[in-house]
Amino acid sequence: MAGIKDIAKKTGLSVATVSRVLNNSALVSKDTKDKVLKAAKKLDYQPNLMAAALRSGKSKIIGVVVPEINNSFFSKIINGIEQKANAHNYTIIIAQSRESKEKETKAIQSLIQSKVDGILISISKETDDFDIIHSLKSNGMPIVFFDRPPPVKNVNEVVFDDYKGAYIATEHLIKQGCKSIIHIAGEPKVSIHRKRKNGFMDALKKNSYSLSESSIIYLSMNESEDTKTIQKLYKSQNSFDGIFAHGDESCLYLLNILKTIAVDVPKNVKMIGFGNKKFSRLTQPKLSTIDQRCLEMGEIATSRVLELLKPKNEISVKTKILSPKLVIRKSSFD
Repeated sequence: MAGIKDIAKKTGLSVATVSRVLNNSALVSKDTKDKVLKAAKKLDYQPNLMAAALRSGKSKIIGVVVPEINNSFFSKIINGIEQKANAHNYTIIIAQSRESKEKETKAIQSLIQSKVDGILISISKETDDFDIIHSLKSNGMPIVFFDRPPPVKNVNEVVFDDYKGAYIATEHLIKQGCKSIIHIAGEPKVSIHRKRKNGFMDALKKNSYSLSESSIIYLSMNESEDTKTIQKLYKSQNSFDGIFAHGDESCLYLLNILKTIAVDVPKNVKMIGFGNKKFSRLTQPKLSTIDQRCLEMGEIATSRVLELLKPKNEISVKTKILSPKLVIRKSSFD
C-alpha cells in the first residue's frame, strides 16, 4: 500500500509538502495540490486513519447505540445519522443493545475503547441505572440522546412529541365519528409509551368521552389469547368502534385478529397506528398512522453532536422536540 513517502518520490516534492496537501492545508498552491492528489489517486493511496487520529486526537468516528438495528424506525434514524455524518467526513460505528441494559453498557464501553469522538444513544427498555451516562458526562464525552432519553438532567436530546402524536391520532378517530375508542398500549416502563397513553386519555377527556378499565388494553402477543380478549370486548357492553395502537406493528397484528373474528376495518372499527412504517402502506386496508420524522431525527441528533465537537468555551444543553404528522389512509376513513 502506497504511503506519503511514495507520493513524495513520484512527485519530487518533500514529505512535508505532501503531508500538508493531504491534510488540506491552505499553505500550498493549487498546482501543488493537484499534482499530489493526482499521484495519490494513481498510487491508490489510502490514508492511515489511526495514525491521523493519534496525531489530531480525533478519530472522525461517531458511535451509535440503538435497541434494534432491524427495527425500521431505528434503521431510518441511522440513515439520517449516516448521511449527516458522511457529509462532514465522519463515519459511524453502530452497536445494538437488544433492549438489554447490560449489552447497552458493554456497547458504550466498546465505543469508548474505539476512541469515538462522540456518541448518539437511544436507551434500552431495561435501562434503569444511569451511572455510565453520568460518567460520560463528567468526562466530557459529547453525547446526544434520541427518541428515548434517560431521566437525567442537562442532557442533549432529540425527541418526538409522542404525547401530541397520540392526542392527534385519538382526535382524528373522534372526528371520524368513533364513539368508543380503545388504546392498545405499549410497555408501561418505556417513557414514550406512557406519553402516548397520556395523550390518548387527555384527548378523550377533552372531548367528554368516558374512560374505563377496558379503554386501555395491554396485549400478551399470544395470538390465541389476544383474539379471545378482543372478541370478548367487541361483543361486550363496552364494545369499541375505534382503535389507537401505540405502534404500526400492533395495528398489523390487530388487523389479522379483527379479520379472524369477522370485524371489518374501517366499516365496523376504524384504526390508527404510530410510526408510519413502510408496511403501513401495503396492508389491506392501508394504515392511518403518525409519522415520526425519523430521518430528520437522525440528522438533527448528528448535527448536535457535531456542534458539541467544535472547540467552544460554552455550549448550552439543548432539547429538540419534533412535531408529529398525521397520515390518513383507508383504515380510519370510511
